[in-house]
Amino acid sequence: MGGLRDPRLFALGGAAVWAAVWIERPPLGPAAAWLPWLGWACLSALVSPQPWAGLPVLARWSAVLAFASLAAAWTHAERRAWLRAVLAAAVVLGAAAVVTGARRGFGSEMTGLLPPHYNYTAFVLACAGAAAAAWGLHPAAMGGRRAALAGAVLAAVLLILARSRGGLLGLGAAAVVWSMRKWGARALAGLLAAAAVAAVLVLGVGPLRTALTKGARPRGEARPAIWSSAASMASESPWFGEGPGNFLVGFRRRPVEAPNAPARWGLTTPYAHSEPLQAAGETGWVGAVLWLWGFLSVLACLPGGAAAQPEREAAVAAVAAGVPLLLVDNMLQIPALAMLWLSAAACGGLRPAPRRPWPRAAAAAGAFLALAAWIPGALARANPSRAAALFPADSGPREDLAWRAEVRGDAALAERLWSEAERLAPFDAIYPWRRAVLAARAGRWSEAESRAGRAIDLEPRFLRARALRALALAREGRRAEAGVEAGTVRAFLGVGPTLAGDGYEGTVHGFDGPSRRLLIEAEELARAR
Repeated sequence: MGGLRDPRLFALGGAAVWAAVWIERPPLGPAAAWLPWLGWACLSALVSPQPWAGLPVLARWSAVLAFASLAAAWTHAERRAWLRAVLAAAVVLGAAAVVTGARRGFGSEMTGLLPPHYNYTAFVLACAGAAAAAWGLHPAAMGGRRAALAGAVLAAVLLILARSRGGLLGLGAAAVVWSMRKWGARALAGLLAAAAVAAVLVLGVGPLRTALTKGARPRGEARPAIWSSAASMASESPWFGEGPGNFLVGFRRRPVEAPNAPARWGLTTPYAHSEPLQAAGETGWVGAVLWLWGFLSVLACLPGGAAAQPEREAAVAAVAAGVPLLLVDNMLQIPALAMLWLSAAACGGLRPAPRRPWPRAAAAAGAFLALAAWIPGALARANPSRAAALFPADSGPREDLAWRAEVRGDAALAERLWSEAERLAPFDAIYPWRRAVLAARAGRWSEAESRAGRAIDLEPRFLRARALRALALAREGRRAEAGVEAGTVRAFLGVGPTLAGDGYEGTVHGFDGPSRRLLIEAEELARAR
């Protein structure tokens, strides 16, 4: 219920957590440090242009924090059950990753049971592998020691097959924390030496360097640019950010170029691929500071000597393994992964202080929020007009309505809707192109040429817009320019095949029959004397 992306399933899972809180009345415990940020996120949602978009985020985080409070009050037997459950889940997820990756080169194909990316399974494998190793190496571990160590090795192998840099870095972070807890400062020199040797090997050996940078994959690394975009969102609105659930809205105003992709601005993401920057983009720099306060409170379980109970030491290792992935990816956006990490911190030593229990009113409100948070999104998916009203800062509903208006022949309404969509997503080349199409149908060739030129400035490979611009230039009597534009289209067509599909890249990189007829007409007019 927490791992799959169906919000209705999580509604049941979140309500179940709150039902347990209602019955158990656990102390706030580790949730207390996160409540200032959660309150700020609520305020940020209220002042954002799309408050309804924040409901799923608030429902997810509140249920996850409630689960952490329950975990902090578990008994020794329950913590042992938690460890067994985590290791069993890792076995199932790892096996599914192997099945999906086999015969297809592994790597990014290892999506397993948590699609669409392998990263989510890698997070579980890193946490579980570190926990298994710490438990197997603990002197008080009873039975199954060899199986636990074998499981840790298997998790590392699967992370190597997946080429998960974050997962392997997480195992390294867990090894550092475990060594420091066991041997203290004496372990530091050896760890630094090992890190130096590993860095020399990776940077000096070509295949290892390529694997680290993933230089062999067809598309480059966009995360640093996405991080910069998230920071820009926070700087633009340092107090409240875009609002919870509105990262994609802000990203459409300041997207990043998709490296080595058919379309220049084809990359979209609802996540910052870094949890601190996700908090900054959605709740501002003030929210990011409050979020980091909660994050650092979790890391409070890492220092200190080795725990007497092997389950606690395993949980601490799981927390350490998750930290690097949280800094470079969006793991906490999936409820099950957030519950895994925060419950690991609770099992690893975070005390249930403060002793004040969760109020039953809060449990009832949390359950209601979990059960209802998915409804606005479902209503929006069923009706674009309702979606435009519920989510006025999102360009998608206006795009859907504009297409429908064109089909009905309502050019004036379509023009207004495309204009509104372009204002919300100024780097989307489809919007000025559709406005150019409408202008051409009305015989406004100068306007069509200008708007098609805007689309081409955004996407130089946009052949449909180039064909339309060539015709507009010819209709204006600018035959030489029309011939140059038509020749550019022919040159692009000769380079390689175009893409098919209705998505952004397919529209930009495709060339259909109507566009070919526009091109032929433009060429004929350009040759006319």
